[in-house]
Amino acid sequence: MDLAFVLIHGGGLDTWVWERVTPLLDFPALAVHRADPGTNLNRLTITDSAKYIQSRIESMGFKRVILVAHSIGGILAPTVATLLPQRVVRIVFVGANIPPEGKSAISVFRPSERFGITVWLRLMAWKISFMNKAVEEDMRKTLCNDMDEATVQQVLAGGKHPEPPAIFYEPVSRLQMPPVPCTYIKLLQDQGILPPSKQDEMAANIGAEILTLNTGHTAMLSRPHELANLLNGIARHE
Repeated sequence: MDLAFVLIHGGGLDTWVWERVTPLLDFPALAVHRADPGTNLNRLTITDSAKYIQSRIESMGFKRVILVAHSIGGILAPTVATLLPQRVVRIVFVGANIPPEGKSAISVFRPSERFGITVWLRLMAWKISFMNKAVEEDMRKTLCNDMDEATVQQVLAGGKHPEPPAIFYEPVSRLQMPPVPCTYIKLLQDQGILPPSKQDEMAANIGAEILTLNTGHTAMLSRPHELANLLNGIARHE
């Protein structure tokens, strides 16, 4: 296969989050996990996860890929591009975290937000049910502000997957990344911890061109057609 999309989900979500978008894409699409089932996430590094994604791309036989990275998934995409310099032709960041060179994902947030992320990671890892109400209230605000109630319920049910702590805390370097062109899709209604002004900073950190989408943080669920149209337009120029 020549060109394909590789879809990297955001924090707490999983591959299912792309199911409304993939049928609308003009090229094959592969939604990827962080690692194989049963992997010890506490020991998983950014490079480990990127190598897993590399193996999935190679096993599918994709010759050229566009990485589409949502939210914290933006941390992984540059390392995947470094591992596959001949295959990755573009990275599209969707409301994604792109810290300054040599910094961690969590470094872009205020101290109060960092504390909240730390608590959230532990709650997801330990599956502490008595905090579900507080977690779901936060998810409604940060992930679901532009969704119908049925979609909100889908996110609340499927948006509490544990994450590898390294994705948030490990410093990242893009110095070895090949000169891959980057596009940043700025989400204008994002009411999470990456509001539009912060997204401008993220795009600047990697020199990405900016496109806009009038959606909240989880655009692939709330506006799948609009997101797919943008992705298809990008792909047609590759």
